[in-house]
Parts: sequence; structure tokens; C-alpha cells
Amino acid sequence: MDYKALIIAVDQYNNVSSLPNTVNDAFEIKRLLLESPSFFKEQNVQVFQGSITRKNILLSALKSFFESAVDTDVLFLFWAGHGAFINNAGYFVPFDGDIHSPDISMIKMTEIRDLVDQTTAKTVLSFFDTCHSGAITRGIQQEMQRGLEVKGSGKVLIAACTASQFAWDRAGHGAFTDYLIRGLEGEASDRNGDIDVYNLYSFVSKRLNEEFGDQSPVIKSTLNGEPLLLKRITNRGELTALNKSAITNEQVNSSGLSFWLGPIITDYDEFQSKNKGEYQITLINPDSNVEQALKEMRDKERHPFAIRNEADIVSIENIDIRSTKEGTYIVINLKSTGESNNSIFSEMSIGGGMGKTLNPDDIAKLRIRRILFGEEVLPSGYGDSLVESIISQPTNAKIKVLPNIISNLASKGYAPEKIRVMIVGSLILTGTIDKIETLSLTLKNGVITKIQLIGYRPKYYSNVDPTRIEVNEAMNISLNM
Repeated sequence: MDYKALIIAVDQYNNVSSLPNTVNDAFEIKRLLLESPSFFKEQNVQVFQGSITRKNILLSALKSFFESAVDTDVLFLFWAGHGAFINNAGYFVPFDGDIHSPDISMIKMTEIRDLVDQTTAKTVLSFFDTCHSGAITRGIQQEMQRGLEVKGSGKVLIAACTASQFAWDRAGHGAFTDYLIRGLEGEASDRNGDIDVYNLYSFVSKRLNEEFGDQSPVIKSTLNGEPLLLKRITNRGELTALNKSAITNEQVNSSGLSFWLGPIITDYDEFQSKNKGEYQITLINPDSNVEQALKEMRDKERHPFAIRNEADIVSIENIDIRSTKEGTYIVINLKSTGESNNSIFSEMSIGGGMGKTLNPDDIAKLRIRRILFGEEVLPSGYGDSLVESIISQPTNAKIKVLPNIISNLASKGYAPEKIRVMIVGSLILTGTIDKIETLSLTLKNGVITKIQLIGYRPKYYSNVDPTRIEVNEAMNISLNM
């Protein structure tokens, strides 16, 4: 019996917003499938992500995966990305999917159903964590009933939630996939260390209902005989050690779905950068405090805004709040105010005694340490008031310098992704960094233990390359979550 896996993470799109968490989901699934002791072999696990997740490439891979199988194979399919339900038909949205021409650019769920039905393999496990219309909700049950009804023996399908529910994201993963990962790590195992599909589904379903109360996964199964074994853990002692290592160590190198807008630091459900300096954010069932804060912000002309690795000063062009039986949808349209951060004063050096000089890069590094760590120690011999003024009140800043941002936000219970997006905004909008290449927080047992930053200062002169600035420092800041 050969175990084969096809893992699809459609994280980038030509026509709709990206889904960065899908890649986190996919590679964690792959890691856990291959973790020893395992039934899966490296050469039998394929992962598709990024711009190669085009319709023709995915269809070719799917057909090869199912049509080349033999009857003794166990096939494992995992799909994370956008989904759509158009004219009573369910579609998976590939990289080049276009909602205006779904039959031409998307993959019908019935096509996947037919591949599952017709494969020679007697056992197929399918897991779908797909978004519907670019939202965190996955209206999957109705689509599964109409487009992905699995027939034959030995076929299992598990979807994120019912048609009338939302499927939530958090901690850099879809919540459904997060519990699927935990279950495969061993939390869904029996006393012998075995994990079968029914125990796995029961674990995921129970945990989602306990946490959210309104998300129930859907299972369709035609397995006969003994439940299918997915993973074997050698013993409970080793399982505990593995779980501690897997769960308590984490590296946050993206802002996930977090964004900062004025007084709000929260998560979005869909983001589009429509044109240069024009942004659209969709929130589904946001906290009432977020909704109220947005209403109060409409009368103000400028707001700091940060998302992913970019930041800007924006005005709110329009806020559209819609209430439906499924919940509240808020669509926010933002437009850059076009404020420039170029200033000749930001390139000035400060002379000191004995021929010493603080150049602009030195000043930028001091400001970075003020923002990240709250450091107030100033180099001697330059005039404390002048150095302090340039650090805390830079002439090219669009916002005030916020000191000790990591510790302050951690103490208030903010998640690491939200801390990260605030760092992005603070560095860029103070004119300290123009482009961020790397920004990662290392966590262990709920403590931020390290920060790594690689960024580039603004380019003020056309004939001079921007300066690269790096921070790589150990920390010890507890997250009060």
C-alpha cells in the first residue's frame, strides 16, 4: 500500500486578494505527513503554490494524481484557497481564476468529484479549506452536496463548515486546518498512538465548536471495515515531546491577516490594492468596537495604515456596512493622501567632538532601537537635545515615533501578527525604513525570544543605492494572551 499526497495552496491570484495563510497550512500538513514514523514518502508528496497554481497546471496534476493510481494506493488531497459558488455550481479558484468567466478560468468542483469517483484507488481522503467569494466564510456544505458528492467505497471528504456558517482564521492558519494539524500532530490519537479519520474529524469538530460555537465541519464517508489509519505515534512519551516542540516554537514572518488603521489593529477578511494608493478592505462580523471606531474615523482626514509589509497615510473614501442573515459585512475604501517623506534634513549628519560624526544611518539605527526596544541611551558628545530631537521627531515622519512598541503591545494582549504589522507601520511611516525585506519574530512558550529585521532606508538620491539596515537580537518578552 502506497500513501500519496497532493497539497494545493492557492495563495496568489491575478484577480482577487491573496491568501498568505494557505501556504502556512500546506507546508505544516506536508511536514506532519512526512514526520517519522510516517506512511508517506517525500517523493510521493507534491505541493503546489504561488503562480504555478494556474488552472491548466492544477488540472493536469489532479488528473495525473488520480488517474495514475492503483487500487491499493491511499490518496490524500488537501486544498486551501478561494472558492466560489456561481449559478448553482461550485468552483475552486486557481491563480488565474476570473469570476466573470468561471467556466473558462476556474475548476468546477464536479470535475474533482469525477476524478475521485473514477480513480482506481480504493481509498481517497480529501480535505477542503476554501474561501467563498474571497471571505473567511467557506460555504462548503451546499457546494459539496451539489458539486463534490463522493461515491464508492473508501472515500472520505472533510470540509471546513456548513453552508450557513463562517470558518475562522487565526494564528497564521485557517482554524479548521489549525486543528487538523494539531490532530495529526497527535492530539487526535487514541491510547495506542493511532489516528484514524473518524477520530480526526471528531477532534476537529469538537475543538472548533468549543472555540467558536458556530463552525461545524462536514464529513462525507463511504469507508467500509476498519477506520483508515492516518498516522502512528510510537508512544505517549515521545508524542508529548513532539507536541511541545511543534506547538510551542513558532516563527512569525508575516503579518497574516492583521492590519493597522488609525486606532484599530484587527484582522481583515479580504484585501485589495485596487490602483496605486487605493485600497479596499472587507471585514466580516467584526467586533462591535471595531465597527464603532470605523464610524468615528469617517470625519477625520488622515489615518496611519499598515498591512503586510507596506504602510501609508490614507483617508477614508467610503465605508459600506451591510447586514445580512449571515452577518455584518463592512467594506472600507481607502485612498493615500500622497504625503511625501523625502526631506533633505533626513540626510544631515551631526558632528561631535574629536571629529566624531553621527551619520543618517547611525541615527536611523538609534530610532529603530527606540521604536523596537524603547532604548533611550544617547551617544555622548553630540548634544543630547539635538540627537533626541532627530530620533523622536524626525522631519520626514508622517506619524510620531512610538517607543518600545513590542513590549507595550505584548503587555496589552496583542497577537504577534498584530505586533508585527504595527512595527511595519511605525518603521515606514516615521521615514526610518522604506522597504522591509525580512521582519520575523521568534516565539517559544508564548515568549518573543528574537527579532530579525532587514530593511532599506528611503532612497533620496537617484545615484545612491538605499542603505541596508539589519537588526538581529535576542529578546525575552512574554505575550499576555
